[in-house]
Amino acid sequence: MLYNIIIYLKFRNMVKPIYKSNDATELLRNAESILLKMTTNSDLFSEPVPSLTTLEGQLNAYRDAYAEARFRDKRAVILKGQKGKDLQETIYRLSHYVDAVAKGDEAVIVAAGFSFTRPTTNRIGRTPQAENLRIENVQVGTGILRVRVKPWKHARLYQFEYRKRGTEEPWTSILHSNSMLEIRDLEMMYTYEFRVSYLGTDTTTNFSDIVNALVV
Repeated sequence: MLYNIIIYLKFRNMVKPIYKSNDATELLRNAESILLKMTTNSDLFSEPVPSLTTLEGQLNAYRDAYAEARFRDKRAVILKGQKGKDLQETIYRLSHYVDAVAKGDEAVIVAAGFSFTRPTTNRIGRTPQAENLRIENVQVGTGILRVRVKPWKHARLYQFEYRKRGTEEPWTSILHSNSMLEIRDLEMMYTYEFRVSYLGTDTTTNFSDIVNALVV
């Protein structure tokens, strides 16, 4: 479970293909570029979805509608808008195909004729050490401890870990979206040690100081 979530965080931070056209001329230019580059680099994009035949057909239909609409005929203007939406939808779907093929590789995205965007990253660098870890018994006799840590605004997850003090048992890890967690079913009258780490764009753990707590 922990491995899957870390992989998920890493994939969230890969570059992604983007497509944006501000006007009809730019839409035509972008569509032509995508068609040309994906055709040229067919070894990278063997089975595009939608097909390049579909893209070419819609590009030609939009080019014709664009030419007709210059005469300000109302019907032609409406048709141009419809053909433009069809072309944009096809390019949008192709961007998902390219994203799946590229897996974050900027060179592959560019080879398909798309631009790419970099995700917003944590500019403060490495994940800081978690601070102010506190443990308290929720209610005597329940075997439940409430664990709190100082929140960090860049944290996407909190990795809480605990084990019995004085043992060589592996740490039990719990990933949680909040800075407070209740841990249940602990053995009464045993002392446990706890630690926690923030997980941000940097998924390397940086644990807090260990805090001990007796379950009563």
